[in-house]
Amino acid sequence: MGVDAMDLTAVTDPPTPRGRHDAEAAGACPRCGESHPAGSGVTTPSLGGRVLHRCVRCGTRAASGDPTRLVFTCASCGLPFLYAGLLPHVEQRCPECVSGRIPTELPDRDICAAAENEVRAALATRWRFVTSPAAQGYLDRIGRQVAERVEGAPGRPRVVLVDGPEHRTLALPSGTLIVSTGLLAFLEDEAELAFVLGHEVAHAASGEAAVRLVRLGFQATVRERGGTDGLCWSDAAVDLVRLGYGRRRERDADARALEAMHALDYEPQSAIRYLERLHGAMTAGRREVAEAVVAHPTPLDRIRRIERTLFGRVGAPDLSRVNREVFRRALAPPALTEGLVTTELDAPHAVPWGMAAMLETRPPVLRGWIALAIALGGAAIVALATWLAR
Repeated sequence: MGVDAMDLTAVTDPPTPRGRHDAEAAGACPRCGESHPAGSGVTTPSLGGRVLHRCVRCGTRAASGDPTRLVFTCASCGLPFLYAGLLPHVEQRCPECVSGRIPTELPDRDICAAAENEVRAALATRWRFVTSPAAQGYLDRIGRQVAERVEGAPGRPRVVLVDGPEHRTLALPSGTLIVSTGLLAFLEDEAELAFVLGHEVAHAASGEAAVRLVRLGFQATVRERGGTDGLCWSDAAVDLVRLGYGRRRERDADARALEAMHALDYEPQSAIRYLERLHGAMTAGRREVAEAVVAHPTPLDRIRRIERTLFGRVGAPDLSRVNREVFRRALAPPALTEGLVTTELDAPHAVPWGMAAMLETRPPVLRGWIALAIALGGAAIVALATWLAR
């Protein structure tokens, strides 16, 4: 992709120096006039360091500045951009995509792997990654179970903890699931954990995580003029946490997470209870939920979508489970506080190549036929060699 295509503020608004705006600046929604709770804003490097707010009432995202701009997610490339007024859904495309400067094809595997390695190295200097010996096995087990129910999910997912009160989640393309200790402390049962992990796994499974990391990373590199201090790649990851993937992609991830919960016999109402508490924290202006709120549609919007999905579904309520006691034993407060050990964000699992890659990227049934063909072919070669040796 051309690096000149990555400055998302160039056409719609001049860039603002990073740090110029105070993250506490609130103001009101430019669309409906609802006041933003204090402490609900987050800064975004890729949008010129502006402060973003999500309206509690109408869900509009706006970026601070003079004048205030609305934030949209490009329907083509998935990157956020600023615009002076409302845009119909069919016209929500960034200037670079409208001009044809951003290619539509996905970045190849080598570029994705290189981008993830840069992000891992950069985040290690920005966030404190930890592990909980008492909880790690439990978290990885739930992550694997959920990933097995999401089509296209990376194999062998691993949950990595970042120490902090903020509600942060990020799925890297290789399948590493970054979750903050603050978010885990906010959850109340295993079903809620499955929903949160399933949502992130869905982003990785669809390829959205890879596309967004690569494109945001290149954009940040251009913005920093090729700086080598690692800020550009950590900015890309932080922006992904704070900006999300756009309304349609976030709704799709919720739907896929809900399907994974259903396949694992978790009670779907747990997802609604989690979002109801998130809505309460949002309206109260709790700083620790600001990133999660700005990145996703409003909790009430997400609840309405889930209820619509569940309406009329025939299930077995007596089999649904939440595993609240198991969850509380595994993630008791000591495990998320004094039981934490500082760790490193390890390199991703080796990406399979050749036949192994072909097997891993095929549906399970087709993988079985391919494996059978390989076995029969090998047997035929051995038989032929034996006959020739006679």
